[in-house]
Amino acid sequence: MDHMNGRPKRLYISGPMTGMPEHNFPAFFAAEERLRQAGYEPLNPARNFDGETDRDRAEYMRADMELLLRCDGLAMLPGWEQSRGAKLEYMIAWELRVPVLDIVTLSEIRRPPTPCVQLHTLRIAEAEAPTPSILDEAARVTSGERQTDYGHPRDDFTRTAVMWNGLLATKLRQPLVAMDVPLCMIAVKLAREAHRHKRDNLVDIAGYARTGAMVAGDE
Repeated sequence: MDHMNGRPKRLYISGPMTGMPEHNFPAFFAAEERLRQAGYEPLNPARNFDGETDRDRAEYMRADMELLLRCDGLAMLPGWEQSRGAKLEYMIAWELRVPVLDIVTLSEIRRPPTPCVQLHTLRIAEAEAPTPSILDEAARVTSGERQTDYGHPRDDFTRTAVMWNGLLATKLRQPLVAMDVPLCMIAVKLAREAHRHKRDNLVDIAGYARTGAMVAGDE
């Protein structure tokens, strides 16, 4: 801090980079020149790693934090409120009690937003849930909402058998019944699986087998 006039001397330039054209470097260099002409010592994160842009984000954050901790204040570029990194830098500056300036006016932001961390935005990484077995998945898809949407398999397949009988009346020796429907659908899924393996085919085969058991009264 410049103790002669109470203003910050060394200013860290903070603003959006990720997703910006040319990583917004032209704006950072223009801000650097503006601050230098105004008598400040600018700390420009765009100069880290000689402008390389293909390193891991963590490397840039570490280098940026080192610069930030050497500053007497921040100079914020337009759009910083939408930048995850700039908002983090702002929060750190808030905790360090250093002034935050608007790069356009070079005046202190008088009513800056109060930084906060909302608990609902923080998540602890959970172990990836194991893939359910084919039988478990078949049980899930043949329960609950399915019966609400289609009714009990006995009723659903009875209606289907009536329609199939109408379509196939001249080709059938005897009428189809409800149990024929899941067996025919299993045949369809077996034919598809014979053409190309797909997990959904096996789930559906198990599911139709279960609904057949439900039609037979075994479940």
